[in-house]
Formats: sequence, C-alpha cells, structure tokens
Amino acid sequence: MNTRLPTIIYFALLLVATPAIIANQKKAVAKPASNSCVHLGRLVSIRGQVQLKRRNWSNYRPTAIGAALCQGDLLQPNRGARAIVQCADPKQNLWIVPSGISSGVARGCYPPEQPVHTTTQPITPTRDPFLNSIPYIIYPHRTWLLSYKPTLRWTAVPGANNYVVRVRGAGVNWVREVNTTSIVYPGEPPLKPVESGYLLTVEADSGGLPTKATFGLLERQQATSVQAAAERITQADLTPEAQTLALAELYIGRGLIAEATQLLEAATGSQIPAVHYLLGELYAQIELFPQAVASYQQASKLALINKDTEAQAMAAYRLAEVYQVLGQEDKAAYWSKQSRIVYSKLL
Repeated sequence: MNTRLPTIIYFALLLVATPAIIANQKKAVAKPASNSCVHLGRLVSIRGQVQLKRRNWSNYRPTAIGAALCQGDLLQPNRGARAIVQCADPKQNLWIVPSGISSGVARGCYPPEQPVHTTTQPITPTRDPFLNSIPYIIYPHRTWLLSYKPTLRWTAVPGANNYVVRVRGAGVNWVREVNTTSIVYPGEPPLKPVESGYLLTVEADSGGLPTKATFGLLERQQATSVQAAAERITQADLTPEAQTLALAELYIGRGLIAEATQLLEAATGSQIPAVHYLLGELYAQIELFPQAVASYQQASKLALINKDTEAQAMAAYRLAEVYQVLGQEDKAAYWSKQSRIVYSKLL
C-alpha cells in the first residue's frame, strides 16, 4: 500500500528556518545506540514479564508496553506471560507472542510489502519556532485522512479575535471565518482521494501571513483496509491503553498522522510512557515544539517511575534535539548527556 504523502506536501513548506536554527541543528546530539531499524511493529500489551534483546544488545532486558520492534529483535515472554504485538503490516495486525521461548519478531511480524510511515526521522525545523504571531496548524498537517469531514485545528494567536480558514484543491474552494481555533469541515464541497491533495490555510485578523498545511484522503480501498484493521483491534481482548497504542501504530504506519494525534491527545491521562512519547513525536513532526517538549518530559517522568530504561533514553534523546532547535543550549546539553548515560546501560 502506498503510504507516500500527497505530492503537494513536499512543496508547501513556505516558511524557512532562520540561520540561527540551522546553525543549532549542526551541533551534535548524543545519538541512540542503534538508529537503523526496519520497523516491524509495536509491543502493545504485556501480562507478566517479557524480555527483549535488540540486535546490538549483549543480553536480554525486561521491556515495557509501547516498545517499537525492529527486524533482528528477539522477544521472550516468561512461561505463563502474555505479550501482544501490533504488526506494521496491515495483513497481519495483532500477533500473540509464544510464551516460554525466544521468538524473532520477524517470525511473527514480517516486513511490510510496502514501506510504512515511522516517527524516527530527525527533528529538522523549517520555520522559526519562536514566532507566535501566526496560527500554526495542528491538524490536518502533512497527513492522510480517513474522514471526509475532518476537524481543522490550529494554535491561538495572541490578540486575534477571528480566523479565516480556507481549503483549496481538486475543485474545492471553501472559506469560513470563525472566532474559535477549530472547525469541522462540513463535507460540502466533497473532498476526494486525489494525489494532488488539498491546501489548508488559516489567517488571523491580527495581521501576519497565513499558515499553510497540506493533506490528502486515502483511496477508498486503502481506507477500507485500515478501517477493517481498526475494527479487528477494537474487537480484540485489549485494555483501553493497549487498544490506543495498537490503533496509533496502525494509523501512523499508514501516514494518518492527524488520526493518530487526536487519538493520543485523548489519552494524555495515561501512565504509559509510550503514549506520551508517540504524541511528542507527532508534535515534533509538525513543528509544535513546546507541545513536543511537554509530551517528551511526561514520557521521561513516567519512564523513570516505571524503571523503563529504554524509554528514558529515547525521551532524553528527543528532548536534547528539541531544546537544541529552541536554542536552549544548557537544557540540550543536559539531556544529551542523560541520553548518552542511559543508552550506555543498554549495550
């Protein structure tokens, strides 16, 4: 299945990073122990103790709900334990890992026939992260959609009372003026699954340029496949948090970033570090850096409480990246050091 985002997405980033941001990005941040991963799925449910051995780890280590799984990883639930993985390949969906033995993840979740979207790319800003005089679009932004009546949402601008919202493309030229920071697209004119996608702009009445974002709708056959997989997840014997992670994995893999973001935002009361970490990843992708920091910090806090070493390392690594983008060098250096220290414990 094609998970490539609409062509227009790659030409709609009209706000350019300042020289200071570019300079900050050139400074080194401690990198993860391994950043080469053929993503095969995510561990969404654990009952009992489950151990994981990464390809570059010397030993098995206890793992936790939300761990991303790569080709070459080994899972070993203790006898009587139960582990469930949401596979990245839509034809497989959920895999119940055999207990009492070691299983290669690739035996239960084979590599997808088509590349899947992941959140592992570096954080590289294309705009000034300090500019708050324009309404940054939260969703839909660089995403596919399932809904033909999507919620359009953006950040508030200090001093603004009204916003002009436009959706254009494929015969659609829809305009509304609202005094809120969100509106549901009414479905008329109808949106269509076209390769060129749609351009969303939001302009505040306080002045400044409008912000732009692009999105597209999945083709009907692909949307039907995703909806069928989502139905299997909701009907499975999963806790609410396991269901959330499984659906988020499904949506992210298909490039349904807006769907995954809304799902994870509704679960911010979760005590699972991966819920907050994934939300931070999605915020960082659409350059909502303050929101990303808050999510990564919550993931770090919960990982420390849960003694989840790998989740601590991942959150520290991303916090170093984001603080570097924000020009907060002391915090970037602190989290970079924490990342190195914690990652060294995993080797």
